[in-house]
Amino acid sequence: MRLIGSIRPVATTELVAEGHDRGSAYDALVALVPAGHVLIQAHFSMKEGITTAKGVIRADRSEPIEAEGPDYATANAALEAAVPEGYVLLNRVPA
Repeated sequence: MRLIGSIRPVATTELVAEGHDRGSAYDALVALVPAGHVLIQAHFSMKEGITTAKGVIRADRSEPIEAEGPDYATANAALEAAVPEGYVLLNRVPA
């Protein structure tokens, strides 16, 4: 049996931006997100009239991965073992 899955990196990066209110701080934060990444968290704080937005981004890409075995359990174990360090297995389907 052959299984095909998708993996993506788990590494995250923190970004910080400021604005005069929550909306402008969020807009400034989103403007910092590079192509190929997605904002997964945003937290806001206000001090002395300035709103600070702290965000966490991660890669917005996935890569295919395949494994084979004589049955589903063995193929699944091989697929999970083939996931490189720093990646997460998102899904799997029989091929």
